[in-house]
Amino acid sequence: MADQVRILIVEDEFITMDALRDSLTGMGYAIAGDAMRADEALRVLDEGQTDLAILDINIKGARSGIWLAEQIKERYHIPFIFLTAFGDKQTIADAARTQPGSYLVKPFVEQDLHAAIELAVNTFSATKNLPVPLPNQSPSPVESPKQLLIDDSIFVKDDLVFRRVSISNIQYIQSFRNYLELNVGEGRKYVLRSTLKDFMGQLPSDYFIQTHRSYAVNLQRVNRIGGNFVGVADHEVPISRETKQEVMRRLNLYQ
Repeated sequence: MADQVRILIVEDEFITMDALRDSLTGMGYAIAGDAMRADEALRVLDEGQTDLAILDINIKGARSGIWLAEQIKERYHIPFIFLTAFGDKQTIADAARTQPGSYLVKPFVEQDLHAAIELAVNTFSATKNLPVPLPNQSPSPVESPKQLLIDDSIFVKDDLVFRRVSISNIQYIQSFRNYLELNVGEGRKYVLRSTLKDFMGQLPSDYFIQTHRSYAVNLQRVNRIGGNFVGVADHEVPISRETKQEVMRRLNLYQ
């Protein structure tokens, strides 16, 4: 099923922290924790329950938001947003070197917060999945958007909010041209922009297999097998003639 995306707030002004907390929870996000100093933020991050961080550049203490951003890049590998009231040119230059997903300017409005989160997720996703070219080789063009995967979950846009969907909860996938419908049970579906081929390349191959040019299933969710379909919950996912032999071979591993 879908879980709320968990956001850490690092801000040393109570009014701004409360405004962020109220806006984020009102939008449907969960608060992983809040902190006024870098060491407090690290304790929250060490719990491993943070999906995204919003960092004030200038926080109290010897360690700045920029230092904290460097730790997040090196140790925690999650997207982060800088919160700023605009500082001197050197501070902004130092912040830019950490490659934040986006910036949120004080005082912010909810529309800006929406945009900052979406930009941070998309930027981090593109950077995380960017293929590294060989020497003297140009980077390959990206055929379709990469999705952000963190801790075996995928971030899916649901209206104006990102949802965290565990990959193991995806029952089957249906393709509609350049869009995919992820079926996660109990009638819940999420639509994302990607080709089936590209998305399958990001999923663990031990668990997912394409059964048809427009379908793929989570093998651990298959509960019955028919002549030209596999059953997932109360759905019948078609098997094509071209994929049937491989699908049956793979299903034998799970009997």
